[in-house]
Amino acid sequence: HVESFTPSPRYSASSILVDSKLYFFGGLGKNSDGSEGCQNSVFYLDISSSFSTSDSIPWTDLTSIAALPVATCWQVSAVGSLNNSIYMFGGLMTNSSDQVNTLVYAFDTKIKQWSNPTISGAAPLIRTEFQIAQDSSRVYMFGGLSGPLTGSQNTRWFRDISILDIKSLSWLIVAASGVDLPLPQADFTATILNNGTIVYIGGRQATTSSGSGISYRQMDKTASGTIPGVRSGHSAVLAMDGRIIVYGGKENEESPSPANPDLAILDTASNVTQQTPTVAPGPSSNVYLLDISNNSNYTWITSFNAKNTLNPTSTNDQFTDSTPTYSILPSPTSPIISSNVAIIIGVAIGCSVSLIIVSVIAFLLIKRWLKYRKSSANQGLSDVLVSVDNDNKL
Repeated sequence: HVESFTPSPRYSASSILVDSKLYFFGGLGKNSDGSEGCQNSVFYLDISSSFSTSDSIPWTDLTSIAALPVATCWQVSAVGSLNNSIYMFGGLMTNSSDQVNTLVYAFDTKIKQWSNPTISGAAPLIRTEFQIAQDSSRVYMFGGLSGPLTGSQNTRWFRDISILDIKSLSWLIVAASGVDLPLPQADFTATILNNGTIVYIGGRQATTSSGSGISYRQMDKTASGTIPGVRSGHSAVLAMDGRIIVYGGKENEESPSPANPDLAILDTASNVTQQTPTVAPGPSSNVYLLDISNNSNYTWITSFNAKNTLNPTSTNDQFTDSTPTYSILPSPTSPIISSNVAIIIGVAIGCSVSLIIVSVIAFLLIKRWLKYRKSSANQGLSDVLVSVDNDNKL
């Protein structure tokens, strides 16, 4: 592999954390001839080492030995059952010679090889701009759209739910009869809560499967507090106390202006209270670090200490002058899980506005959060929630 590597500017890549490596796949960026297209890049950020955003960031490029089988963007990724493999789903293919009808590829993180896994059952159609949520044994896939750049002749929007059992490698199709499904959706986020409920936030929706009547989806009006503006292409991550932290996105498809506000918090642990503080842009860097250890005060920081992740980063590393902190309302109830610190790594490779944020990953949470799946009351979000059975029964 190649050390001292800096990724080229891109967006619509997918990312996933395996052990201490934050992997990135594909994305839309510049080709060697200057044109824009989907990339076949594979690289990772090693978070086992401390680093500062102003110094050399521990990137490693694997593209020369483990490039994507197909150059894609707007695909999604999930972790395999043994935590040594990554499944990549769908995506858009701008190069006509790359277009294939393969929904899932598998990447072995140990031997750095791709494969086309054999999966039993009826696979859903290949698509892009959809989302998945994952628990310990299953991947829940919802929405998205297909068209000429996904290998389909006609544009089609989806509102189906498919489940991949990652232990048995089998597809399960959820019967939709008698269920009031949402409209066909794309460019939203999917976050699974501790009680097995999946929260879908933002995105675009269409009134028909052919894509007519497209509109930006309003946030749920039943949540209390200030409702943030519409957005698509944003990111969302679940904190250990039940807060969903939403960042970035754009508010208009034709004029790509950043969503307002940049950062929004949906507190699912305290009567579904929505808080949307105003926050200045993050540090001028390709890697953004947000310390969320203090529920009432989030701070953009510039250094990550891999050896001391249970204590907040030194105040010397905070943007106390150019990047002010902000406060949110204290939660009236106790959090689901107590935690001394939680640092979110948000990677925006060469971006200038928040709408092209690649990903936000809470690395301290992902390894252990499945151990803490506790039931909690999450009422009042019926139009954005889908419940999944924690006992793995259909």
